Amino acid sequence: MKKLFNVSDFYENEDILKKIKNYRDKYNFQGVELIKFTEKNNEPIKNHVIGYHMRFFPMWVDLYLNKNEIIERELLSSDPQEYFYLCGGHKREEMINFYREELERAKNLEAEYVVIHMCNVRPSETFTYNFHYDDQEILKYLVEIINEIFEEGNYKFQLLLENLWWPGLKLHSKKEIEYILKNIKYKNIGFMLDTGHMLNSNLELKNSKEAVEYLDTTIDNLGEYKKYIRGVHLNYSLSGEYVKSIIKNRPEEENVYMHISKIDSHEVFEDRRIIEILKKLDLKYLVYEFIGYTEEDLEEKIAKQDSTLFF
Repeated sequence: MKKLFNVSDFYENEDILKKIKNYRDKYNFQGVELIKFTEKNNEPIKNHVIGYHMRFFPMWVDLYLNKNEIIERELLSSDPQEYFYLCGGHKREEMINFYREELERAKNLEAEYVVIHMCNVRPSETFTYNFHYDDQEILKYLVEIINEIFEEGNYKFQLLLENLWWPGLKLHSKKEIEYILKNIKYKNIGFMLDTGHMLNSNLELKNSKEAVEYLDTTIDNLGEYKKYIRGVHLNYSLSGEYVKSIIKNRPEEENVYMHISKIDSHEVFEDRRIIEILKKLDLKYLVYEFIGYTEEDLEEKIAKQDSTLFF
């Protein structure tokens, strides 16, 4: 199993290389899972990129279905780039082309795996939890778009599908996995379990004991299909009380990005019972996925996670 940490290319390559060396020497990381937000050439860090996280566009389904009037209504600002941030482009073809370019970037970096989020959510729905699409609808469209963007490519990496708490893949049932395995044509696929995302899907969890029990039960319910979980984004999030308060009293001034960070806080998983859950899985990749507001904050979280797993 390879131990990785997540990094974005907002950092310069030289800074990423320094971070990799520091974390490799101190914490025994074997590489990184990269997500790209810029056009910079990441060739200098190629040898360290094990995983490639594709960009996530929360309203991609509305663009896919040409529901432009819905998109216009949901725009968060007058920024001309807002359409891209929400949907991946102004037209369906732009989004498809962007995803194909992402796959080529991953191929050129010789990533071992690629991660894609399997969900859809409109900004307004993050406050109401009154969703227009259900899980099965999102999975249907996701299968279609994955088959389309992989159709002409020649790829060796494994495609890992990540669970979220919005409509789409939640990894709650065998039925979800059976549908995906049956209908996605690209056969080198598996799943990336995000522990924080799975916890976010249950608003009734009150403490780490309940959180661990929920993870354990939910994963066990997948039966033989849990063997397809090849990676874990390890982090902790317990936001049920916050979400229920927002649903009950929607704020007049809404900052979606801050709101999402309160739901999905990416904290350290400090309950040592998580070790037994990880041992049940046939993992190839363990990814520390934390939000560090400073370099010191991020390294403190990494050290704390290590002390939990490797005490």
